[in-house]
Amino acid sequence: MKKLILRLGVTLLVPGSLTAAEVIAPNAPLLTANLYLDVARAGTRVVAVGDRGSIIYTDDEGAHWRKAESPTGVLLTAVCFSDSRNGWAVGHDAVVVGTRDGGSTWQVQYSDVLGAADEAEDTMAEEEDFSDEEYSDDYYDEDYDDFGEEELAADTSGAPLLDITCISKDRAVAVGGYGYLLETANGGNSWSKVVDRMDNENGWHLNAIAHVPGSNTLIAAGEKGLLFRSRDNGLSWKSLQSPYDGSFFGVTAMKDGSVVAYGLQGNLWISRDQGDSWRQVQTGVTRGINDAAQLDDGTLVLVGGAGVVLVSRDGGNSVALQYLQDRESVSAVLPLTGGELVMVGDAGIRVKNDIR
Repeated sequence: MKKLILRLGVTLLVPGSLTAAEVIAPNAPLLTANLYLDVARAGTRVVAVGDRGSIIYTDDEGAHWRKAESPTGVLLTAVCFSDSRNGWAVGHDAVVVGTRDGGSTWQVQYSDVLGAADEAEDTMAEEEDFSDEEYSDDYYDEDYDDFGEEELAADTSGAPLLDITCISKDRAVAVGGYGYLLETANGGNSWSKVVDRMDNENGWHLNAIAHVPGSNTLIAAGEKGLLFRSRDNGLSWKSLQSPYDGSFFGVTAMKDGSVVAYGLQGNLWISRDQGDSWRQVQTGVTRGINDAAQLDDGTLVLVGGAGVVLVSRDGGNSVALQYLQDRESVSAVLPLTGGELVMVGDAGIRVKNDIR
């Protein structure tokens, strides 16, 4: 899922006194003012990750949330689960944290901090473009194509991981800045950087990755219209012809195998052949689209900047536009079992039941 990092200059409140597993008060800043970037299901549990290593979860479909034990303080950008117990979250400094108890406790499994081998380089790490600040549509404007061109020679060390897909309890693949590509084949006991598997010699940022249900196919997307496909769960990758030269923020595979890719300035594209061809879907918005999720009845819901919500009831052929009343940006969306949607983003965690 992907939901690219949101707004510049947000001041976030994270109380430090709350202990792990304690129920979070409904009006607590950790729920209402903390930035969250992704949310995923672990069986009957729902887990969200975000700023300063925050990991929270609910076992009653959003009625009550608890704080998990987190081993990191960096911004966590994405989370996924292969089953009710095994999952991973990724974030800045190329950190990977894993859980084997459904998200109650986590352990650092991988990190690639810029300058970690040389303390004299700490200042460089702090000044890296991918420090713990957030990005927005305003940041990804017409000049976005220039972003990164001065960084082509940069090492991937210190870059953020921006998305991860859980293929099985043993295998997961993560993508990130400067073409970062990372995998595990043994449940997170070890991770391998496999950047050279993709033809991405300029090191364009990989923002999103998705697993097509019931197949060995993965689709990855990024800036400059970058699209890649793997037919063997990430062991090899093929560059796809892209219909668009702007930035993709996310890619989502639907139940029928169709794939939607979305991003900058309301761009939305759909493929019925897993990336061989694409058709643009008109959205009527110029804000970025950050994430998408499919409900049990097939309805597709996409969310983005300024409270944008796009709803498709025809398999992605067309979308209807609405806005959240508070116009707060949403980074990720997940269906709940009662038909509601949990949305995470600038306004923390929200459960919505009024999407038309």
